[in-house]
Amino acid sequence: MKRGRIETAIPEASEEGSGGSNCNDGTSTSGNKPAGSEHTIQPYETYGEVHRIIVSLKSMHSDEEIVETGRRALHTLKTQTVQITVRQLSVRLAMQLCAHPETDALKVAAGLVAALKEAEPSLRCEIYQALGTLHELKGIFDSASLLGATKSALDSAIMGDLNHTQHHLRCASLSILTTVKPRGVSTASEIFDTACRYSADAHPKVRQAALSAVLRQHMMGVQLPVEMYDECVVSTKDDFEQVRLVAVELVWAISSAYPEYPIVIHKYRVAETIRLLDDAFVKICDMVNDSSVIVRQRACTILGRFKNVDSKFLSQTFSKQVMSHLRRYVPRGMRESSGRNRGIRQRHQKNSSIPTPEGDVDVESDEFRLLDSGAAGAFVHGLEDEYQEVRDAAIESITELSVNSTEFAAKAVDFLVDMFNDSSDRVRLCSIRALLSIGERSLIHLTGEQLSIALSAMKDSNSTVRKGIYAFLAVSALAKPEWLGELMSAIKTNLDKYPEDQMAIYRATKSLGFNHSAIITVPFVRSLLGISEHYLSREARIDDIVYAGNVILIMNTKPHARQLLAPALPEFIFNHLPYLRDKYVDCLPHNIGEFVPSKLKFVKQMLRRPSASLAVAQLSASDDATRLSEAQADIGELLAQIGDRGRTADSTDCGNRAPAGMLDSLTRRIDRFDMLKRRHRMSLAAHDSEITVRYARIVADVLRVQSLAGDLLRSAEMVEVASQIMHNSYAVEARALGLDPGCRLALVYLRLFAHAAWFHVHPLAQYDTRLVAKMRGELFRRVRRNAQIFKSRSADAAELAAFSSQLEHASVGSAEEDPATKTVAFDNALLEFVSAFKPLPFEPAGRCQRTTAKFQASTAARRTIEFNHIFPVDLSFAAALEWLPQRQNVLVLVKHPTQHVDALHPPPSAFKPLSQLNWALEWDKVPVLLPLGSGEETAVELSIALQCEADAPWSDHFIVKGDVVPSTYAIESYHRAAGIRHVHVEIASEGLRVSVNPVQFKPPQTSQTRA
Repeated sequence: MKRGRIETAIPEASEEGSGGSNCNDGTSTSGNKPAGSEHTIQPYETYGEVHRIIVSLKSMHSDEEIVETGRRALHTLKTQTVQITVRQLSVRLAMQLCAHPETDALKVAAGLVAALKEAEPSLRCEIYQALGTLHELKGIFDSASLLGATKSALDSAIMGDLNHTQHHLRCASLSILTTVKPRGVSTASEIFDTACRYSADAHPKVRQAALSAVLRQHMMGVQLPVEMYDECVVSTKDDFEQVRLVAVELVWAISSAYPEYPIVIHKYRVAETIRLLDDAFVKICDMVNDSSVIVRQRACTILGRFKNVDSKFLSQTFSKQVMSHLRRYVPRGMRESSGRNRGIRQRHQKNSSIPTPEGDVDVESDEFRLLDSGAAGAFVHGLEDEYQEVRDAAIESITELSVNSTEFAAKAVDFLVDMFNDSSDRVRLCSIRALLSIGERSLIHLTGEQLSIALSAMKDSNSTVRKGIYAFLAVSALAKPEWLGELMSAIKTNLDKYPEDQMAIYRATKSLGFNHSAIITVPFVRSLLGISEHYLSREARIDDIVYAGNVILIMNTKPHARQLLAPALPEFIFNHLPYLRDKYVDCLPHNIGEFVPSKLKFVKQMLRRPSASLAVAQLSASDDATRLSEAQADIGELLAQIGDRGRTADSTDCGNRAPAGMLDSLTRRIDRFDMLKRRHRMSLAAHDSEITVRYARIVADVLRVQSLAGDLLRSAEMVEVASQIMHNSYAVEARALGLDPGCRLALVYLRLFAHAAWFHVHPLAQYDTRLVAKMRGELFRRVRRNAQIFKSRSADAAELAAFSSQLEHASVGSAEEDPATKTVAFDNALLEFVSAFKPLPFEPAGRCQRTTAKFQASTAARRTIEFNHIFPVDLSFAAALEWLPQRQNVLVLVKHPTQHVDALHPPPSAFKPLSQLNWALEWDKVPVLLPLGSGEETAVELSIALQCEADAPWSDHFIVKGDVVPSTYAIESYHRAAGIRHVHVEIASEGLRVSVNPVQFKPPQTSQTRA
């Protein structure tokens, strides 16, 4: 006989929270066994026994096994004679049991709280960690069911352990403090006061746990008080690096919340007021000189998050010497001295002061500085760091700060160009990306020294670095013709040495010609081409790649400069232009024929015509369109034949051979259509042409299922194809705007076929009978709904009516009929419907438009984002949505490195209307919770999808996603799950890949025995 819900079988804590009270199922919660009990619960005795149970949890399917395991785990936890390591592992076992849908997490939490009173400190740490994990999974502390004696006992335990002598227990109490909010520390201000008090604890791990609790509150959306700023600044000087890491994050968090808050600096009885934002920027600049590489990397990363920092502090980051505008004069007599220095000053008061040698720091000067000497030149220190991770972080922050400050970007160029000499390819590429980001907004004016560094970088053995240097030179400008000549000589060398870089060099040369029109004069051109002013020049070889690059440079100058250069050019250059234009596409301007001398009429006539590649494309465009139309017509004709089969022939045409033959024919026609479209890279004029081909692909899957029907050895393949039919039918309907009702009916009819085929071959006997009955009921309702739609549209519904009557007869039958006989009749009805299924005609009546989404390139997409696995990381993107009728159905899908996918709804403020059906989606904070990585870079992929309401919520969820239905299935709990009634259809042609780097941020250890 099947047991009830597991929540009634988990031991429950008493009202007093005592470890010696009895459980509600008759089991003892103490180490003593109840006398005379037949079913005495035995605790786990060894570590290996509990470990084997944890490993085998996935294979447990029955309620009895889960119940017995939960009882023994909680009983072991309260048995004092068992070893402490076994009891700690029992806590983890009880926690993992809560992942089962039938387990009541509140009862498990009550049992864990009841064990706190008699538990050892290490076991209490384990219990606190388990309670925190249960809250993240189940939200146990958000439920009112936990109020009462259990909550009071937990509050008392936490408040008592906050003052425990062992630091592990204090850390564990602080880690759960913000989650439980015990009595006396329930408000945000009380939590902050408690955290500030423990931020000065004697043990560094306790200080870290206290600051982490504050940071966790900030990540949960609680506004931090500005009064905590001083404590956080003091913590940035802590001896423990993990404390400094959290303190740096808090300094930035408070400064971003109160950027304009005034900070008064008192020194030598002189006061200076600056903004809190600027002061926090200075404090984090000082952390770039930290002894820990992790802290230096984090400080460099956080510097890039600041916005609207005063320009005088930004400029100071590139100078190790404190600038004059950050110094303040102290009137004589106001500077206080002490000790030995005071006596020295008094002895020399009457004499003239000793001059300070140039280059030394005058520590006795009558001035003070608004920032420490260590904070000066923060980015210089970061770029000179011995670890490439720190250098990468510094470059990324410079890139972000350059976006909002032109002056800062101009000063950053010299330092970024100097990074071309770095020993790491990764750092060199990072500096190139930063310079490209600056050059996209304004030209970068290079000096002679910077040009020399760039020319040396062009000899790099890494092709990616070389191509990056070419792109950097394309957004640069030189002041002297001699420098441009040196650059062209280096380009000639690279063309000879690296012929694979030819097109990248030509694209850069095209931009160089336009940017340097003022210095590309007649003498420069003659020197570049090697032609004489007084003698005839020898005609250059038309296939010379160096000569072609020089011509591209000259011909891409601005029109007025090109007009001045035309009389000095020999005729053979103009004769070569048609060939060069056709060979190197997009490297010469389209109006180049206007500057050819009038006497070269044939050349002008050749340049007026479209290029050879364009002419061939125009000549074949009409033929390609005709071929595509013919291929589409062939597909439509065959679809009509497939829909009419069985009406003009006998019933044998519906066998397995007929679907297989039509499948081959339809597949060949679809492949021919795809080949024509791919070969000529053509886009269809209207979406209704493409949507017909998509429907044909679904019909091909239908024929594949019919050819597999009855073959039990290929049932797994049939299940997979049925899942594809279901998903593709939703995708075609969701992506098509303006689809007529007849086409929608055809897609709904296909979903009925997929449902019947999946139900026929999927092994449902092992599943919960309630689930099978639910999905079978949805199949009945789907058949009736289709039959009603057919009748309303005056269509032939005889087949559906016969199929419906067969299903009902197989399900109800007579009382004396064997259940196995009913099951066989039900399967036969499904097999007959699947084998005789004929798809409906699909002919879009009007012009359909396709709903699409396209991500826009941004600077944030190119940089690597560092994240802490404890908190969500905020990603940002911008996308354009076209032909979108309802923005409420838009989802952002986040694919994790583990292939897990999160579906997020963008806030309404992220949508900006461009027209009636076009939107701009700009989401700055996409919360993504990532697992802890190995320290190496990984990536997450963002995509945009539409949320479509499912016709059959229960069945379509499993059919589309291909989920394995658990045998112990809770219908009530699963029905409340988010997303059960919807199917997600992606509309973005390409996803956005975001590189992320997990930071090794170690949480405080909560157990002395933890490995």
